Amino acid sequence: MRTLVIRFARLMVVAVLSTLAVAGPVAAREPVDPSLLNPPPPDFFNATCFAGAGGTVCDLAFSDPTIEDDLSGIVCDGTEIHYSQDRSVIGKRFYDAGGNLIQRHFREDSAGTFTNPETGALLAWIAQDTVLHNLAVPGDLATGTTSFTGTSMRVFHPGGSTVLVDAGRVVLDAATEEIVASHGPHHFDDYFARGDVHALDAICDALS
Repeated sequence: MRTLVIRFARLMVVAVLSTLAVAGPVAAREPVDPSLLNPPPPDFFNATCFAGAGGTVCDLAFSDPTIEDDLSGIVCDGTEIHYSQDRSVIGKRFYDAGGNLIQRHFREDSAGTFTNPETGALLAWIAQDTVLHNLAVPGDLATGTTSFTGTSMRVFHPGGSTVLVDAGRVVLDAATEEIVASHGPHHFDDYFARGDVHALDAICDALS
């Protein structure tokens, strides 16, 4: 799964997605072999798939391996900040009658820390968002748009006040991974994607 830096960049976030559907509810619970679908859900998704009147729906749930003391890409006064991360995902993938993926939608919950290796100062963070990918070409993951809605990250002093909030809605072109729409404060996009070196000053100040 993607690292926290990839979450920040948004340009590379389309790694592991899942989905709700705008198709109707599943009419029957006839099991479907996930390996027969295009593309099949990765094994670690723990997907269970069932046939319905309009196609196939797969339920999924998984957690990423814990990341500990890794480089974040955030540089404060010449020092690269370290981070930790735990991430869990639940969601659905929807396939058409031909077994081709048409939509994936998931809810992800993440939490972790930022640490200044020079000072030992630490901040906590949490993230809760919903990801929806509507494919323009059934079965082709590199088509359509992907939207991220919710709290991309809230950074705070452990047991204390909020330092920075990154939230709202971002839409990416699935083919180019470029941002095509953005609403709300997105400090990490400003820092990683738009090159604003001061976008995360609040984090740097709190970790100094």
